[in-house]
Amino acid sequence: MEVCMEVEHLSKTYGSGHTERKVLEDCSFFIEQGKLTALVGKSGCGKTTLLQILGGLLPADQGVIVVDGEEIQNKTDDELSDYRAQKTGFVFQDCELLPDYTAQENICFVSDLQGRLRNPEWLEQLVESLNLKGLENRFPQELSGGEQQRVAIARALYHQPAIVFADEPTGNLDTRSADEVFWLLKDCANRFYQTILMVTHDLGLAKQADHVLLIEDGKVFPYEG
Repeated sequence: MEVCMEVEHLSKTYGSGHTERKVLEDCSFFIEQGKLTALVGKSGCGKTTLLQILGGLLPADQGVIVVDGEEIQNKTDDELSDYRAQKTGFVFQDCELLPDYTAQENICFVSDLQGRLRNPEWLEQLVESLNLKGLENRFPQELSGGEQQRVAIARALYHQPAIVFADEPTGNLDTRSADEVFWLLKDCANRFYQTILMVTHDLGLAKQADHVLLIEDGKVFPYEG
């Protein structure tokens, strides 16, 4: 087994005094390389907070985070910006596609912004794998919700990051589209050996992931359901 991410003794508290709330407390876990790991828990339990910390968007109070063999918790803002650009991909519930860009332009946007050369063969692979063939030149408003989310997934995968963080990627979709997006994520993890950590409130979908982590009472541990 190869590990993509290791987390040790991670804690995060909001507020102080009588308003203090420990969202994460002494959490230790790992994310296996090339697998789809689902992260579940009750609303407000800290799933998104954890994802933001692991993605370098929010500082932890304490703990060690190692991604692809590199510690990130003590990085400067500039170093974290490089980490996010090079090592991570993000998929959000609301897709966040650029409305004036085509599907293909949205997929390549982040990579183009970083001045990287386009990789037509890899782009074609993603388009085929995510069932986007024939939709490359359409604008977001011409796509269904499920199609938009598939474009967002392709965008997150295009620069081949160490890990993709997906925050409720099926939350705004109907059941059929949600199932399709989930299985496409799992297929991409298996086909491209891509590590994906997906937050979801749908326990039924989560149980079909390669691994499931549960947040409860500030702790993170393997789900035994």
